[in-house]
Amino acid sequence: MPKLPIEAIEPGMALAEDLTTSEGRMLLPRGAVVTEAHLRTCRVWGISEVSIQGDDAACDDCPTSFDELDPEVLDACKIMAAQRFVLNPLKHPVVQEMAKVYVLRQARDLDVEQANWMLAANPHDDTFNLTTPPPTREESFKLNDVVTQEAALASLPNIFFEISEALKNPRSSAAYVAEVISKDVALSAKLLKMVNSPFYGFSSKIDTLSRAVTIVGTNQLTNLALGVSVIAAFDDIPEEFFTLKEFWLHSVTCGIVARLLASKAGLQGDEKFFVAGLLHDIGRLIMLKNHPQASTDVLRPAKVGRRALVDVERTVWGCTHADIGGKLLKMWRLPAFLEVLIHHHHNPLQASMPAEASVIHLADFITHGLGIGASGASLVPEFDPRTWEMLKLDKDDLFMICRQAERQARDVMAAFFPGD
Repeated sequence: MPKLPIEAIEPGMALAEDLTTSEGRMLLPRGAVVTEAHLRTCRVWGISEVSIQGDDAACDDCPTSFDELDPEVLDACKIMAAQRFVLNPLKHPVVQEMAKVYVLRQARDLDVEQANWMLAANPHDDTFNLTTPPPTREESFKLNDVVTQEAALASLPNIFFEISEALKNPRSSAAYVAEVISKDVALSAKLLKMVNSPFYGFSSKIDTLSRAVTIVGTNQLTNLALGVSVIAAFDDIPEEFFTLKEFWLHSVTCGIVARLLASKAGLQGDEKFFVAGLLHDIGRLIMLKNHPQASTDVLRPAKVGRRALVDVERTVWGCTHADIGGKLLKMWRLPAFLEVLIHHHHNPLQASMPAEASVIHLADFITHGLGIGASGASLVPEFDPRTWEMLKLDKDDLFMICRQAERQARDVMAAFFPGD
């Protein structure tokens, strides 16, 4: 069982092995849930590494330095990285570290022939003309109005609205929330599977919703239930540019990275950040579902051109998927926290909660940088260095955050899409 450095251990994780001192003294048994007090004890005893449940062998063969790679594979992956990160300041330490993580991740499963094929399969075309004047304000408003009207509230399961009302009611008890969620058998099963996964790392099995609500927290599990219930509403999206599973893998990973970043930054509300990351590109799904041709008009040129997808949207539509997502969540009467973070994940410093919006902005950048899943953008979105400084994050944490997110994404996807 591989081990994580003590700096990467978060409260709530569960031990995969007994934790002992160098002299063999038992400190914690296998399965124990780590707390802040336990971490302090580890430091007192000089323990530098800990085995954590969920840190399986899938990343055992992940290279950690360029020296481990075939030179031709390395060169091809470096070129791909330069293409993917072209919108970003390549001399910034965070961008450089993220590009390194991308190269290491891409190269781990490639031989020379595969690497060169991938390089040739991702050309960029700079000839596409995006100088057409954007739509007028009136036309833009009409487009947004059509999108929000056609978002079809009725297409969401009734349980969504019951959960939403429970979340807004400060008097909602754990028993009441469990009763509401239990009306949807499929949703209940997914939540229980997720709560019992290494994503949470609880030491004993949680077999009832009421216990899950009690342990995870009423607001936390309700937010989670909202996010999961939305997934079921989008099962008929055209898959020319990405599959639904690829989209949700990107979104799930973004939510996990957001959760990890929020914890590193000392921000409260892990599940809220996870759900904001999960739903950050919901506006793009709305457009694909209701306006497939308009979506093609932006996705196709953005795929081959060296332009940010969000900029192509703004030029062609007169608005962005983030604008649409924000309007959608407001129409669904979801918490303002989610609306603000999703609306401003490409311009977080303009949000009323800039630190919180910066978490989703950075999570989106990191997830695209990892190359996990797909949401229609072939380039890593532009990173705003001020967001990193605002959250006082350390670039040396990036590698472990990425590794942990990739591992946890498998657990969450298994809960969301059982049997796939």
